[in-house]
Amino acid sequence: MMTTAMSLSTRTAAMPQACSASASPRTSMSHKGRFGGLLAGLLMLGTLAGCTTAATGGAYLLPQTTQASAAQRSVAADAPVLEVMPVQLASYLEGGSLVYQTDDITLVQASQNLWADDLQDMLTRQLLTQLKASPAQPLSQYRIADTSLSGLKGARLRVSLDRFIGRHDGQSVITGRWRLRGVDGSVLEEGDIQTLTPLTDDGYPALVNSLGEGWRVTGEQLAREIAKALPATADAS
Repeated sequence: MMTTAMSLSTRTAAMPQACSASASPRTSMSHKGRFGGLLAGLLMLGTLAGCTTAATGGAYLLPQTTQASAAQRSVAADAPVLEVMPVQLASYLEGGSLVYQTDDITLVQASQNLWADDLQDMLTRQLLTQLKASPAQPLSQYRIADTSLSGLKGARLRVSLDRFIGRHDGQSVITGRWRLRGVDGSVLEEGDIQTLTPLTDDGYPALVNSLGEGWRVTGEQLAREIAKALPATADAS
């Protein structure tokens, strides 16, 4: 069994405000690290805390990925199956509120800024869309299905998230784990998820857009890692 530590990190040189950071994202595979200096964090903390006192709230959907409207590729009727389990969330992410971290130990759940749809459902749908659109071999030769389709048996992907939040240094943070099992239940591959994406403006809309971009990047990286671990199909050989 091979274990891959998947760390997707987006760095920025200067982040002058709590809910914003203007920089071109740079994504790379790396080990976990500290992002943003102490000074930047102190400057941003006051602005981020102000997000809770916004006069009006809102209900937000994750932005659609660029692949959402892509034509669905066709696969053979007898193609091997990859089942995608619903994305598992830490319990504090299941309440419907946007969540942000104000310091090293404090998480705040927004009272007036909420997800317009079930967060687990949105994340799972977007992950399915990205995996189905991925050109990576042999993944593109697999039938990608969620577990609501009874009677299917195949490799199985499980993703769990313990962070899907904004942070006081002006970044959104997505962290968790993923595991891919074969048809026989054996672990083919597993790894960590860490995606950091700078916010480009103040406020909750910018946080939602940053989380959406982070999830898109996470999905692309997952597709590549899964493709490396899946058994080759007859068509892909």
